[in-house]
Amino acid sequence: MSGLFYSARTGGFYQVGIHRDMPADAVPISAARHAALVAAQETGRRIATVDGRPALARDRARTTSGVHAAVTARIKAEAARRILAIASLEQQSNDNAALAVAALAGALSEQAAAALERRAAIDAVRARSNRIEAMLAGLDLAALARFDAATAFDGDEA
Repeated sequence: MSGLFYSARTGGFYQVGIHRDMPADAVPISAARHAALVAAQETGRRIATVDGRPALARDRARTTSGVHAAVTARIKAEAARRILAIASLEQQSNDNAALAVAALAGALSEQAAAALERRAAIDAVRARSNRIEAMLAGLDLAALARFDAATAFDGDEA
């Protein structure tokens, strides 16, 4: 078992050890199936859900704007995945409360300092996502079809 899962509700992939919160409808998939789905998606196919499991749907129109929209969606999904790996939604909410209490008290607690560190990491992911999206404007259809959102986050700064 690869520790990879697919959620029909979110349309996303999840990996044990990276994601703290796993959707209730997540079903296990093999690493090979995940790789095949992602590879097909990079060529313009879309991932649909059949009986709660990921499946490939018919090819989308291969227009530059259509592929651009698909790549932008993958960038946003990758950013969301990375943000949730830093802090769950519940943790982010608790961090906001801790920062509000610290602001009212006029003193930075250890909890608030940790919250600020997580917030800085999340803000860095968001900023990187925005820079990656801005890079897309200069790509042609072939480059857009090959664009790997996950790798782009790990690459050199734009």
